[in-house]
Order: sequence, then C-alpha cells, then structure tokens
Amino acid sequence: MLRILIDTGQEAAAGRWAAMLRGPGAEVWTHPADVPPGGRADVVVTEDATREAPLFGWGDAAVVEIGSGEAEIREGRRTVVVLPDDVTGRELRLACRLLGRIVALRREQQREAGLRRRLAEEASTDPLTGLPNRRAWDAVLAERLESRPGLAGPPRLVLLCVAIVDLDLFKPINDTHGHATGDAVLRTAARALREGLRPHDFVARLGGDEFALLLEVPDAAAAATVIDRVRRRIPAALRAADIPEVTASAGYHVTPEPGETGHEPLTPDDLFRAADGALREAKQRGRDRVIGR
Repeated sequence: MLRILIDTGQEAAAGRWAAMLRGPGAEVWTHPADVPPGGRADVVVTEDATREAPLFGWGDAAVVEIGSGEAEIREGRRTVVVLPDDVTGRELRLACRLLGRIVALRREQQREAGLRRRLAEEASTDPLTGLPNRRAWDAVLAERLESRPGLAGPPRLVLLCVAIVDLDLFKPINDTHGHATGDAVLRTAARALREGLRPHDFVARLGGDEFALLLEVPDAAAAATVIDRVRRRIPAALRAADIPEVTASAGYHVTPEPGETGHEPLTPDDLFRAADGALREAKQRGRDRVIGR
C-alpha cells in the first residue's frame, strides 16, 4: 500500500491532487493531522518542499512539489520531484509510485543495516552479563595495542594494562545455592566492574567467572590501585544485593614504556599470558588480592 500525504494550505489544490491519487493500492491523507499514530507517509505532495514546518508526518518520505515550474529531480536531505502546476493525474500517480519504490528500497536497506548491527552486537556481547565477550575483548585488545597511546598530556606516558579478574571460590555458589544464584552473582559482579571503571577503560567477560580489564595508566602502581579498587566493589555489591558474597583475585601486566630497551614488541597473547600468570600467583598466595608481573 502506497501511503501519500498531501500537505498544503491550498484547500482546492489538496482536493484536486487527492482526486488524482485515490485508487486501489494507495492511501491518501489530505492533512498531516490525518496521519494515524505510528503511521508514516511514503510520499508527500506539497507546493513547497523547502519549508520546514509543520513537517508532521513527513518523516523520511520523498516529496512531490507541484507548481514550481518545469519538471526536475532534486537530491538533498530527501528526494524531491518537481512537477508543473498542470500535471496530469497519470503523471502524478507515476511520480508517486516511483518515489514510493525508492523510499521502500531505502527503508529496506536501513532495516538490513540495523539487523547487521544488531547481529554484530549480539555476536560480541555476553548474554548473561551484557558485557562484551571474548570475541570483543580480542578485537579491542589488538586494536588498542596496535594504536598504543603516546603522550596523553605531559609529563606522563600512557601505558596499557591488561588485568584478569576471577571470582574466588565461585563453584561452591553454584553447588550450594544453584545456578540461578550463580548467575545473579555474575551479573552483579559484572555491573560492579563496569560501574567502577573510568569511561576510557574496557571490561569484558571472558567466560565462567573470569573477567578482563583493559586500562590506560601512567605506571604499574596506578594500575594496581585501579584494579584493587574495582575488584573490592564486587563483594560490596553482592552484600548490598543480599546475594552470597565472594571475593575476587586479579593478575595484571603493564606494557613497557614505548622505546624502552630490552623489550620486544608485545602481542595480545603476550599480555594475556602475563596477566594470567599473575592471576595464578594471586590464587596461590591465598586469593583476594592483586598481583602484577
């Protein structure tokens, strides 16, 4: 069904154009107020396509402008076909049908683009916590490492820090309280990490009860401070939510300063292995702590 809105202050012209356009396969509204809630026109017929008001009901519709001289096509914010005042009914119907097809094609392309974006987001999002998943983590880590920041403002250099945060003794939560409670622990921990980080930091769920942080820091001491502060939010958040409480351990590694001698360029795997080794050490030392390498 082709939906056409006639938007003009000229009552006689509105009636004449409506009579030309009404017929099978076309729904014609003769005033913007006639557009039903949630409805939108495919084509707007008017005497002035350049005016900005009222524009109610126009949306992304194409426009037929009548009475501005010889026929022409304008491309800008929207597609506009200009027809002379003595346009015939056949010419007007043909113009509206062609414009309707153009608008339908554009909308379909927008829907497909939106679907692709949603699919890409779903493919890179952990469904339980809403955090980015391992796929997203790998991509962001590689990108950040490739474009390592230099001077972020004198006099301190900005270094990258990879940290892995693991919930301590999480398995007994599932065994004792059930997986629904375990899921609540993971969601609460994810929220605590996300809300505790700075806007330019990145957090992802790697899987199970393991999370990864990517920080920009001036040095290793600053990294340890941020990580310790953030991991301590987890038991506090669980306690506040009346959920079985667990602590968290973390291991981290900070990239060397650019140009520092004795260091080969690090790969994402290098950073991850170093942080993972530090996490194992934190577990071995009794958990509930931060260890850096």
